[in-house]
Amino acid sequence: MKEYWEQAERLRRRINRKIHEIHLLRQRAEGMNGSGINDMPRTVSPDRSKMEGTVFKIMALEQDIQETQAEYDALIDVMRQRIQRVADGDDRDLLIKRYLEFKAWKTIAAEFGYSEQNIYRLHAKALEKLRVDES
Repeated sequence: MKEYWEQAERLRRRINRKIHEIHLLRQRAEGMNGSGINDMPRTVSPDRSKMEGTVFKIMALEQDIQETQAEYDALIDVMRQRIQRVADGDDRDLLIKRYLEFKAWKTIAAEFGYSEQNIYRLHAKALEKLRVDES
């Protein structure tokens, strides 16, 4: 499960980083088009080649996000299928909250009405059932 968690987190961070890059590029592009809040006349026309380069970068980043999102979705689907094979409903709920909803232990414990220590114990048992159900 640790490998799954790390891979999912890595993909989520990559997607968020690319979204942030697109946001920054769009802000930069808005500054390039010559329209702004300032109503002072501009003496230089906007540089179309820089604008085109920025648009192409945005398009490439959007494509990368789509590919990474597809990889992330496939990873989540595999985990969802594995979790659905666990017979006990409470164990499934705990595994869903942790590995599909990515909730913190403290949040999961509060939702179940248990201490974090108890949730760790229940999680260990649920993982054992997940491993047994895989075979």
